Amino acid sequence: MTLGLGLKRPKMVALIAIFGALSLLFTQVWVPLFFGNPNLGSTPITLAAVLCPMPVGVVSGIIKGLGASLWTGQPYIEIPAGVGDALMAILTNLLSRRLKRKVYAVVAGQLSRYLFTSGMIALYIGLAVSLGSSGPEAATLQSLQKRLPMSMHLASYLPSPMANILIVWLAISPAVTLSIMGNIIVSAAVITIAGERLGELMRL
Repeated sequence: MTLGLGLKRPKMVALIAIFGALSLLFTQVWVPLFFGNPNLGSTPITLAAVLCPMPVGVVSGIIKGLGASLWTGQPYIEIPAGVGDALMAILTNLLSRRLKRKVYAVVAGQLSRYLFTSGMIALYIGLAVSLGSSGPEAATLQSLQKRLPMSMHLASYLPSPMANILIVWLAISPAVTLSIMGNIIVSAAVITIAGERLGELMRL
C-alpha cells in the first residue's frame, strides 16, 4: 500500500520514526528561561513537513510533545506544544507545495507557532485554570501573572478565561520568539544547502 507521494507504508513509518526521534533529540538543545525552554525540537518537524508527506511531520510533532512531556515532567506545557507543532507541520507542508522557494514555507510555518504552539499552551492552561484546576496549571498561571505587570489590568477588563489565555500567551512570547528564531535559522540553512538532495533521498 502507498501513502502520499507514492511512499509505501513501511517507509512512511520509518520516516516518522526518524524525524520523531530527531525532534526528541533536538529538544535537548535548549536555553533555560523562567517559563519554557526554547529548543530546536521543531526543526526536524519543519524539515519533515517540507520534505515528506504531511503525516510524517504531523506525527513527529505529536511524538515530540509526548516525549518532551516525559523528560520535562510538564505535560501541561509539552503536549499542547506538540499539538501546536503538528498544526504547524500541516501549514508548512501545504505551503511547501505551493511556494517555489521552500525556505518561505519554513519561515511562515515557524512564525505560525505564535498562533499554534503558543496558542495551544495558552488555551490549555488558561481554560484549565478557569475551569477550576488547582494543579500545576494554576501554579504556572500565578507565576506568570507575577512576571507580567499588565496582568491585573487584563483581569479587570476581560472575562476570566480570555484574560488567563492572553496572560499565558503574552508571558511565554519571549521563549517562543527565541525558539522560532533558532529553528528558522537551522531549518532554513538545511533546506537552502541540502534541501534538494534530502528531498531526493526521501523519495528513494
